[in-house]
Amino acid sequence: MRMDDDRTMQLTVRERECLRLVANGRSSKEIAASLGISPHTVDLHVKRAIKALGANSRRDAARMLESHEQLPLDSVRGLVTQSQPLAEPPENAAPSFSFRNERGLALSFPFLRQGRQTNDLTSMQRIGWIGALALLLLLAVANFLNGLGILYDITG
Repeated sequence: MRMDDDRTMQLTVRERECLRLVANGRSSKEIAASLGISPHTVDLHVKRAIKALGANSRRDAARMLESHEQLPLDSVRGLVTQSQPLAEPPENAAPSFSFRNERGLALSFPFLRQGRQTNDLTSMQRIGWIGALALLLLLAVANFLNGLGILYDITG
């Protein structure tokens, strides 16, 4: 048994799954959508696997696991150092920060959270949030002016 074999045996099942998807050229967000976990959790699994294998990068860790498992050469697609073209997100992937109601409709929030660098709302969702926030602002101003009117009536 080689030293690499000892290291790969320390990997958890989830770490192996993440590395296999890295070997297929998937991003953390794509891996998260396919495994049903957050991109932050994917990054955590990959970082732990890199540390356990003593690799320098996620691609090196994926190559080490691949050589241990002796996967067919077709699976190394995406391990080249050239940048990959952007892929379309899966149609069934839910936004990373959403809640679903009983009808299955998603409510996405326009706030960034830890580990997420971009806002993935559609144009209609953004317009909807702008309208909702404008309505809330209008209600707040109306209540403030109503309170001022009441104070004026009391003092005046």
